[in-house]
Amino acid sequence: MDNFISNEWLTIITLAVQAGILKFAYRLYKNFISKENNRDSAIRGLLRVEIINICHRAEKDGVLPIWALENLTDMYNTYKALGGNGAIGGLYNKTIRLPQRKED
Repeated sequence: MDNFISNEWLTIITLAVQAGILKFAYRLYKNFISKENNRDSAIRGLLRVEIINICHRAEKDGVLPIWALENLTDMYNTYKALGGNGAIGGLYNKTIRLPQRKED
């Protein structure tokens, strides 16, 4: 056994260093994924609030300005791509059926 360690000490040290580097890289990857998931959740929440605001404003006014329709559609598509649930879908579909108005 002592003969093996004395002959392969460089290999053993190299493997230990590689294992440490892999552990460090895996920890960095997990941290990155966690931050990315949190960022997606925050963006999804902000989009949800703004979609609701636009929909409620349009429902109150009885019309949906063209610019609001474009923004609403872009935000809704992004919201869905980020994993947003279907609760906003009904509100969105109801709102886009409102009469549309061009801004002067």
